[in-house]
Amino acid sequence: MKKIIYLTIFVGAIFGANLRDGEFFKDTNSTCPIKFIDVFKYPDWIAAIEYKNGKKVLFSSAKQMFYYLYTSKPKEVVPIKKLYVTDYKTKELIEATDAFYIFGSRIVSYSGDDLIPFASYEDAKEFATQTSASRIFEFSKINKKLIDYLN
Repeated sequence: MKKIIYLTIFVGAIFGANLRDGEFFKDTNSTCPIKFIDVFKYPDWIAAIEYKNGKKVLFSSAKQMFYYLYTSKPKEVVPIKKLYVTDYKTKELIEATDAFYIFGSRIVSYSGDDLIPFASYEDAKEFATQTSASRIFEFSKINKKLIDYLN
């Protein structure tokens, strides 16, 4: 059992290190502004906000990104270009506005109960069935009340 745990941590560290070298993440602070951890420690959960001025803010999970959007008071107002989350199945960044989010599954992130993003509804539905999830949300249905409940 210990070997499996060490192998999982090792593979996650290598995968996270490879992501860090990607063009999207170049010159970007990798510390989540909510949980204060290096997001590459848990690469399966990375979420990001990309602003129109080129700045990117990385988060340890989709829930933390939504929390930031609903509660932060920025020093300057810069329009958002895109929001990204990591597809739980493919481990690739996808646009958050196109994703489907699992709520209430047995799977939790570093932050505890979280929203688990998928690029396709079919993948989300299959995962929801396998993990006894409560619901599948579209981006437009996620609100501050839901994020507060998860926290």
